[in-house]
Amino acid sequence: MSNRKLEKLSVELYFLNNYASRYLESYRAAASLYNMKLIERVDYPLKLDLMTTVANEIIKESKKALPKNHHYVLIVSNIMLTDSTGSRIFGLTDPKEKIAIISEERLASEPALARERIMKEAAHLIGHFWGLGHCTNETCIMSYAQNLNEVDRKLPVLCKSCREDFLKVYNELIK
Repeated sequence: MSNRKLEKLSVELYFLNNYASRYLESYRAAASLYNMKLIERVDYPLKLDLMTTVANEIIKESKKALPKNHHYVLIVSNIMLTDSTGSRIFGLTDPKEKIAIISEERLASEPALARERIMKEAAHLIGHFWGLGHCTNETCIMSYAQNLNEVDRKLPVLCKSCREDFLKVYNELIK
């Protein structure tokens, strides 16, 4: 496989405003679910003067600060994120820009469950990079979670249907 294709199989992890996550293994596990490597970009601090908690606005601002040649980016934060309607969300992916943001703020609220919750939601966001949509199977990692109970109900894997959809795209990429 060419170096160019290998680069497409990595997720760059950036930390918003010097946030230091204790859950790097959760992000590695999420990336490995899609046969991707995680690259921690501690060498490139992502500092933004935020006036919003709206996730798509933060992604838009982040795009200006990220290197122009980035591949897939997952931004880690501890700020409360909202969607454009003001509803709290765990994260958001912009597949076109290849940027996602996740907040550990609620996911890490119970230390005993934090690692698995973060892994599940990070894997969910990365799944959108591969073109996977929300799944109706509530135990699938690609099901939409509005609260922590719904995150906890998910299994840390793709359902059979989503796995097949992912493998179609993945196998085409590595040809």
